[in-house]
Amino acid sequence: MTSVSASAAVTPPVLYTPMNSTDVYIPYGINGSLYVNTTSPNGTDLFGNITNTTLAPSEDEQPDIPYQQWEQIIVAVILGALIICTIIGNCLVCISVAIVKRLQSPSNLLIVSLAVADLFVGMTVMPFAAVRQLYGSWILGTIVCDIWTTTDVLLCTSSILNLCAISVDRYFVITRPFQYAMKRTPKRMGLMVFIVWTVSAVVSIPPVFGWKSPHKPYDCIISDDIGYQIYATLCAFYLPLIVMICVYFKIWRVSSKIAKAEAKSKIGSFDKGAEFQLGRPSHDSGDSSVMPNGCLRDGVTNGGGGDDDGSIEILPKKLEPEKSSRRRFTIRSLIPRQPKLSNTKERKATKTLGIIMGCFTLCWLPFFILVLVSTFCRECQVPMELASVLNWLGYANSFLNPVIYARFNREFRTPFKEILLLRCRGINTRMRSESYVEQYGPVASHRDSLRPPTDSIVRYNSQGQTVVALGNGSANGSRHTESKI
Repeated sequence: MTSVSASAAVTPPVLYTPMNSTDVYIPYGINGSLYVNTTSPNGTDLFGNITNTTLAPSEDEQPDIPYQQWEQIIVAVILGALIICTIIGNCLVCISVAIVKRLQSPSNLLIVSLAVADLFVGMTVMPFAAVRQLYGSWILGTIVCDIWTTTDVLLCTSSILNLCAISVDRYFVITRPFQYAMKRTPKRMGLMVFIVWTVSAVVSIPPVFGWKSPHKPYDCIISDDIGYQIYATLCAFYLPLIVMICVYFKIWRVSSKIAKAEAKSKIGSFDKGAEFQLGRPSHDSGDSSVMPNGCLRDGVTNGGGGDDDGSIEILPKKLEPEKSSRRRFTIRSLIPRQPKLSNTKERKATKTLGIIMGCFTLCWLPFFILVLVSTFCRECQVPMELASVLNWLGYANSFLNPVIYARFNREFRTPFKEILLLRCRGINTRMRSESYVEQYGPVASHRDSLRPPTDSIVRYNSQGQTVVALGNGSANGSRHTESKI
């Protein structure tokens, strides 16, 4: 607080004392300061001899705004953009699950719960935090402060616990796919969501019933009590973080084993749509065609191991069009298409979860470290700028979650795009088409790419194996040689 001299201030009302008194007391001035002026004993020169007394700053006085006007505008624009993007992003998640049927799975209840928590962080928590940031103090009163701090802890804790629940759900999907699929019902997932919000309420409500420090004017914090700070930080962050780290490590280890097992089961592979030529058979018997000399032969199997059944020999060597009249076709036209393994989808979901967990840790860990340091070191002076940056970094996690889904999860990326372009009608049909293309590949436009060459006969043998009879295409009725695929 700045000391103010009487000559420079507007003269406030004066309370006169008896003439034998040497002091004249002037009540609170315009700016709330107390003026104490000493006069001569005879009182003839009431303001002639004035001594300025500097008082200690009052806690009832509002602190100055920490920004200049142009700085305040920049901060307001940045925080406003963050708030708006947080609201829009999480609204997109909720709307996508509501209108896209394939997203209405039991596991996505947890994602919707996370989006709802982040949405209300953007709608009810971040705007009030922005007001406090811009003014450098809390100006909305005690009642609003209590409501805001309770809501802040409730929603941020719920966001963190929803991430923890999603990681546990993903762990059981990866490690116990068949057993957990029977238990992964909407009722059970709804119960998990209920537990998340109940625990969040248990963490946030105690200060309402008195587990907090006395309220300070122009300051709004949840509680300075050491016991509550330890209780809240452990339940809201550190214990969920430990659970997520342990669970995700196990998920990563199991996923690595699955990937290695799949890699070992594949003996050969080829590119989709690669062009090959069938050679003219040199003899009429045998299970496989014999290629002309000088042509490199590759064995491509169906991944069944050492058994030669189910294999076909193909020619990756392409002849010039003018030097060969043999029909070209894509290998896709001979090999029956198989849908991709569900493990691929689960690995993508695991990757997305890992990115979300990494962002969560980077956003919230610095803030909660600062909370513990401030709790156990009361003498430590934490710069207000640092505290504000770390606090808003934690809030930014509510903005990043839908961004990560839009970037790394195709099931959400497409609905986001369609909703933003106001093309919600027919979105389920388009989603089904994209899912088909993703699993089976694009549909060929040329008729020859949809079936084997005309000089080849496709049939199934008694064992259910696909048998392709490859011929030379001559019109003289020559015999065909069978090759098993």
